[in-house]
Amino acid sequence: MRTGWRFLAAPLAVWLVLTCLGAAVLIWVERTTKSAVVQRYDWRAGLAADFIKAMVNDLITRQATQADAFLSDRAVQASDFIRSVGGFGYPAAVLLDGEGRLLQVLPPNPALLGEKISDRYPHLKKAVAEGRAAVSPVVASAVEGIPVVAFAVPFDTPYGRRVFSGAVAVGSSQLSSYLATAIPFDGVKVHLVDNAGAVVAANHPHPNSVTLLANEEPRLHTAIEQAARGRYLDGGTWWRFTSQAIPGTPWRLSAAVSEDVLFASTAGGRAAGRAALVTASVVGLLVVAAAARARRNRRELRSSEQRLRKVFDNSRIGMALTDLDGRLSRVNPTLCHMLGRTEPDLIGRHVTDITHPDDKVQSLRCVRDCRTGRIDGFDVDKRYLHADGRIVDVAVTGSLLRDEADRPQYIATQIIDMTERHALENERRRDAAELARHAERLEHANEQMADFMAMLTHDVRQPLTTIVSAGELLLDDWPAMPDDTRLHYLRRMTTAGHRADQLVTEILTLAQLDAGALTARPARLDVSHAVREAAAGQGAEPGTITVTAPDEVTAFADPVHLQLLLGNLLANAVKYGAPPVRVTVTPDRDRVLIRVADEGEGVPAAFIPHLFERFTRAETGVATTKPGTGLGLYLVARLANASGATITYQANKPHGATFLLSLPCTPGPARPATTSPASPVAVS
Repeated sequence: MRTGWRFLAAPLAVWLVLTCLGAAVLIWVERTTKSAVVQRYDWRAGLAADFIKAMVNDLITRQATQADAFLSDRAVQASDFIRSVGGFGYPAAVLLDGEGRLLQVLPPNPALLGEKISDRYPHLKKAVAEGRAAVSPVVASAVEGIPVVAFAVPFDTPYGRRVFSGAVAVGSSQLSSYLATAIPFDGVKVHLVDNAGAVVAANHPHPNSVTLLANEEPRLHTAIEQAARGRYLDGGTWWRFTSQAIPGTPWRLSAAVSEDVLFASTAGGRAAGRAALVTASVVGLLVVAAAARARRNRRELRSSEQRLRKVFDNSRIGMALTDLDGRLSRVNPTLCHMLGRTEPDLIGRHVTDITHPDDKVQSLRCVRDCRTGRIDGFDVDKRYLHADGRIVDVAVTGSLLRDEADRPQYIATQIIDMTERHALENERRRDAAELARHAERLEHANEQMADFMAMLTHDVRQPLTTIVSAGELLLDDWPAMPDDTRLHYLRRMTTAGHRADQLVTEILTLAQLDAGALTARPARLDVSHAVREAAAGQGAEPGTITVTAPDEVTAFADPVHLQLLLGNLLANAVKYGAPPVRVTVTPDRDRVLIRVADEGEGVPAAFIPHLFERFTRAETGVATTKPGTGLGLYLVARLANASGATITYQANKPHGATFLLSLPCTPGPARPATTSPASPVAVS
């Protein structure tokens, strides 16, 4: 018994160390995986908070623009006020003067007009006194008393400061609709609360009265009071929560989800890891026992030969004995089945006869090292050749057997068929790579969709609001309006209509580009005629655009695309530059160059590398004073590339901007215009 423990102690110690190490690694992996899941969850909540901040800022900006346009007269008519409020869908709103007195109110209540109400509401008081936009916590409406959140926006008029404040009923807030899909977890609890703990919005219905988070979710409320994120126990279930303040508002967004749901995606991995650890531990114990037994029974090898033969023959893994030259002297049925050969066919063969040619050197080296006593065993991954010619991937473990005089005698090998496992691993890697590619494409699509939605929210709504508001004014007050006022509103509607039409054209072109459905069809055309036609189509004042071109010069381009390109370049020169706008057509060997130059302030140096990118606009200079989507030059670059043309930018000397469009004189293949050009756009 004492001798048996001597052989068992060292392998058992190694097994214990490896088992403890494996358990530690498994615990670390589980914690790391959970931490990554929590980080993604916090990131999603952060995105929701950023979206709400952007929504509030956009609403305040539009509210200020509307108030400045329609509520700046000395006496604001009730009809103008009602129309302005209706554009935002507010159920209640007020208009205050610089002293905080009520000028207009919706729903109408003449008894309140002239009353100073700013001191009753902190957000109104802040807007009146400090001249800064303010967002309220949940308050009672000044007219109906229902719980609302309000957006107070100050604006200056020739008659002093005024404050336009619109209120949204908590029970019907659009924020609740957004929060319902902001964080896609089953059973997630998302709340937007003010600094008093009242619920502003949630991802589930709540009563049309002031509701406190402390009453609705007391455990969550207590947890948020103690920390911005963490976990809490509610009803026997652990919940993971995170909360973030919404800058510029008295609001805080919180989200809570049960850990069973949050970590559901990792449950399978944890179970598999634990099962693998248990299996490895059991296998390790078996290896320990086998090693101890082998060492103890080495002197009894002859007496136990029959028992070893049975184990050898019935093993479910391939086993073989080879002499010191590497020739097979004994094989078991599993190995015969693995290689598709019979035992007589294998006995006497050298191991290299059934080894893949590329692995023969490795096999010979292992046999030689065992024969010379350099090693007592080896572990290698190699390939055998099946009788039908196919490759069998195996993991081979070899051990050197010695006789009683400790002289090398045989090499015993254990062979595990790894073909199926390797195939599954290769398939898993291919699936992972494909999944990563799909994820990258989805992320790119999400970025493009976010840019597209941001543009629609701001740029498309603005001209439509102008048209609707001016149209309603004309319909209501046409008989009493002077002719110059009518013309003023009609011009505003026409300008806004042209702007909306341009936006629709750009959006449709962008959609065709994204779908790969816009194919250029270059044809030989008179470039000089096309340039003059595009200049005439701008409708600019005489002398604004001058064209210098030969009587006739031809090149290859898609006629429709070329008009879009020239129209956009000329419109940009008139809009952002300064007259005169000079257009020059010049033949240049196998190209025709069209130069469009203006004498404005030019493109800011910091913006030049981003000039032809999607949804980008300069943050300084004249571009900040003009409306635009940031799509025009992006579409120009894509359409030019599709026709085999190039577009470059150069600074005009001494000041201004120059765009150089180069058209080929020889035809090229028709190809679709896409959002990924074949070659970059040059900027010099």
